Amino acid sequence: MHSLTSLQSLSIYNRPELSRFWKGSASGLHGLEIWECAKLVARRKEWDLQRLPYLTHFIISGEYEEDVLESFPEEGLLPSTLVSLCIQSLPNLKSLNNKGLEHLGSLKNMRIAGCPQLQSLLEEGLPTSLLLLEISECLLLKPRCLRDQGQDWHKIARIPLLHTDSELSFDQRTVGPTQPYSLFSAFDTAIF
Repeated sequence: MHSLTSLQSLSIYNRPELSRFWKGSASGLHGLEIWECAKLVARRKEWDLQRLPYLTHFIISGEYEEDVLESFPEEGLLPSTLVSLCIQSLPNLKSLNNKGLEHLGSLKNMRIAGCPQLQSLLEEGLPTSLLLLEISECLLLKPRCLRDQGQDWHKIARIPLLHTDSELSFDQRTVGPTQPYSLFSAFDTAIF
């Protein structure tokens, strides 16, 4: 990793025994994906993502029951340069940490998927810069985000484009039911 100074995108996939992040000179990273790396995620406070001044896209995905991630992200973990954030397949995630998200003033796109224990959105709300929010397969969270009646609706009503499982909301209009899809699927190569 020390010689990969031009590296712009990195995916670490299905490495459950990997426990340390590189400490090299890959400071030009624009995109970082961490998939199914339980031990690496457990040591996330050592990642030092702040030293990646160009990081704009980040995905964290679990899948393992032994993942112990109950709250994400910790304060100072994610750099303020993020434009896209995907948090998915974290079976034990119960809450989003306001201190870890409040400084993400460039965040435009956010996906929260496959987090069945996530109970509510931040009390202070999500970053005001969000233009696109997708919430899917979050059984406890979905009823709280229902248009005009969910307890968390007031926290997301201002976001121009919302997708919660089978409902698509845009410009304060709701269309549903729609066929299951991901708003991000068409943009995956551009966003992530």
